[in-house]
Parts: sequence; C-alpha cells; structure tokens
Amino acid sequence: MLRKIKKRLIKLSLCHKFVTQKYYGSCPAVTQLLLEPNMFVANPKNRLVRQSFKSFSLSLIALSFTMPVAAQAVDVDIYGRAHVSVDVLGDGSDYGLNLSSNASRIGFRANHRIHDNIEVIMQLEQKVNFDERGGEFATRDSYVGLRGNWGQVRFGSFDTPGKLLRAKADVFNDRLGDLRNIASGDNMSFDPRFRNSIHYRSPAFYNTTFDIQYSPHNETGSTRDNQLQAISVGVNYSKDRLWLGAVYEMNQLETRDPTAIRLGGSYQFTDAWQGMAFYQHASDIAFGDRDVFGGGTKYRFGDYAVMGQIYHSTDNDLDDTGATMLAVGFDFYVTKDFTLYTILGVTDNDQLAGFSVSAGGRDTQLFPELGNTASGLSMGLIYNF
Repeated sequence: MLRKIKKRLIKLSLCHKFVTQKYYGSCPAVTQLLLEPNMFVANPKNRLVRQSFKSFSLSLIALSFTMPVAAQAVDVDIYGRAHVSVDVLGDGSDYGLNLSSNASRIGFRANHRIHDNIEVIMQLEQKVNFDERGGEFATRDSYVGLRGNWGQVRFGSFDTPGKLLRAKADVFNDRLGDLRNIASGDNMSFDPRFRNSIHYRSPAFYNTTFDIQYSPHNETGSTRDNQLQAISVGVNYSKDRLWLGAVYEMNQLETRDPTAIRLGGSYQFTDAWQGMAFYQHASDIAFGDRDVFGGGTKYRFGDYAVMGQIYHSTDNDLDDTGATMLAVGFDFYVTKDFTLYTILGVTDNDQLAGFSVSAGGRDTQLFPELGNTASGLSMGLIYNF
C-alpha cells in the first residue's frame, strides 16, 4: 500500500502540465487520484497515508493560486505627484503671498497583454488641487489604446507632441519661470491637450520616432462638419547625450487657424551639466505672428542642482509688444522621489505686453498690467509616488 502511494506521488511530481496549465485531464496520475480518492484514506490508522493525503490536498490549494490563466493578468499601477509651493508674486504695482498647487495629480495605469505582440494600455489621470480643492475626474492625460513592436495607438485626451517637446526643453516645467509664460502667452496657446484625439507613435528607426495626433473635433459634444479640428505632428531624434525635436501644430478656431512650428534640443555636456534650447514660430494668431527663442542650463552636484533659463518673445505686428523672461533656481534632492526647491523669476514686458512669470502649469497665476514687470519668488516641494 505504501509503495503504491509513493509511486503515485512520484507520478504527480512529473506531471508538468498539471503545474503549468489547467488541463487536469492530461495528467493521468491526477485523473486516477480524482477517480480513486479512497486509495488515500483506505487505512485511516496509517499515519503516512493521512500525512500524504493532507500534504497533497494543501499542494492542490497552493497550485490553484499559482497556475497561469489563459491570458496574462492585468497590471494596474497607482501613481501621483504632490507639488505645492509658497510664492511671493508681484505684478509691478504690489506683492502678495500665495500658495499654489502645481500640476499635482493622481493616476491609474493598466496594461494587459492579449497577444504576443499586442498589449492593451489604459490611463486615467486626475488633477489634484491641494490649494483650493475642487476639480473634475480625468482632467489630465487619459486614454485607452494598443501597443506593440509596431508602435502604439491611443484614443482620448492627452499631451500633444508639441507640448511634450516644449516640456522637454523647459528647465522649470510646472514651476515659477515655466517656458509657457512666454511660448503660450498672449494668444499663443499651443500647450493644451487635444480633446477627442487619435494618436500614433512609431517604433524607433535609427534613433528616430514619429508622432501624429489628430482631433476631428477639439471641443466637447459632437460635430457634423469637423470645423474645429486640430493636429500635431512631431519627429524626435535621441542618441547618447543628444536630443533634437521638431513639431508642426495647428488648432482650428472659429475665425482663424493658429499654427506653430516648434524646435527643441538638449545636450548633456557632462554627467553633471546639461543645456537646452527652444524656438517657436507662431502664425495666424491675434495681432500677427510672433517668434519665441531662448535656452536654459542645469548643473547638478551631488544631491543639489543649480539651473536657469532665459526666453524672449518678439513683437507681433504692433510695436512694443515683446517680453523677456529670466529665471534662476536651486534644487535639493532629498531622495529620488522628494525635491525641495527655490526659484526667482522676472518677466520684463514692453509697453504693450502683459506676459507673466507665474503661469504655465501652476494653479496660482498673476498677470501684470500692460507694460509692468512680473516677478516672483517661489519655495516649493515635489513628492512623486
């Protein structure tokens, strides 16, 4: 009897399909055991019989939790960022103390492989207002799509290739001194996410990727004429320490079609020192075309970094409508997920210009009167999780 039990248990250990698949019928030892369970309890006084049956029963329970299912399980991640700052903001006439929540967020990502070369992807991302409460669900990058070695396609509302290029060249993205103060100021709004958008990104060819994002109706509700279309097309080259990017973007409005060409680049001169540059030509906007250009740099030493950037907007068709923004800052990387920083920024406006220094990805923004200088001192923290 004991010899038969030992022989059956050896057969079970050799049944690979029992461990790796749900095909119980393909394992003869399991089938016979299920058909002849009395074999294990025929002699209840036999200690080895009882222990063998108990061990086998526990093994069945454990295997039921470890055996793979027909398709891979869904992977879901929860992530977020808490970014707040205390700011002294001035409009050229007076100063005030402010609290700002700066692109703080919480999000959910999921992916599910349905084929060797097809994976379903999904993201829901919500802005969090630590300063003033409120908000709506899925206000930030939210989409569903597919990806594989052929590239990826997404459907939803999310950052355009043009916005991503600007952010990559921006030393103070979502902080005081954000490049959007100049590049998206004064009717040059080329950073909002497209609504109802369809996006394709190619795989990398010779270190180069291509993006095209199209919205048949960049507004809420339905359309019967596609009169409010939007498109953003980009190409990016990245190799070793060098990144270069170019984007064409058009956002159709009721009376005009604002268009921008954006160029960006960065180079890692050393492990500690990086330089960035950005250029934008905006056309078919109110009061005429504008050019924006400038650059920034960042130098890291240990757990600290110093950085700065300067950007200038030319006049449009009217004289004295340009502006120059300068910002310098200091970062302390307490951990890889927690940063403390201080930034001092100023925007010098021409007589008929009203560019800010505290707009961009920040909740608390102050715009000066035309011709006044906008300034600010910001002390903040960023916690990523």
